[in-house]
Amino acid sequence: MKKSTRKSVLIGAGVLAAILTLFALGNRGSVPLLSGDSFIAKYKSTPNAVLLDVRTPAEFDAGHIASAVNIDFEDPSFEDNIKKLDPSKTYFVYCRSGNRSSKAVLIMRRDNDKNLYELQGGIISAPSLLQA
Repeated sequence: MKKSTRKSVLIGAGVLAAILTLFALGNRGSVPLLSGDSFIAKYKSTPNAVLLDVRTPAEFDAGHIASAVNIDFEDPSFEDNIKKLDPSKTYFVYCRSGNRSSKAVLIMRRDNDKNLYELQGGIISAPSLLQA
């Protein structure tokens, strides 16, 4: 392959990767990110709301938000477990830092769970919400 052709292919691949990243971020962007106090206030004022902690069971056992349900994002059956959730409910999703919860809400949106909120920055941004 000529050097100029290889360069064109690499540039094209980079542009495609950037477009796909922006598309993924755009899809996630419609899930509201709420700070700690706003997250809890909205949860408490929302009928049929479910707090969903997507951390590992060990992290959950070490402390979680009261009334949270634990579905481990790292569990191989995570997507199957998410598909079992009631789509008529509103889900408030959090993890430790926001990394797993942002991926979880992408999966949930793909599976048509439209009523979603995410804790901005994860539980480390609002440690006062944890209970042992």
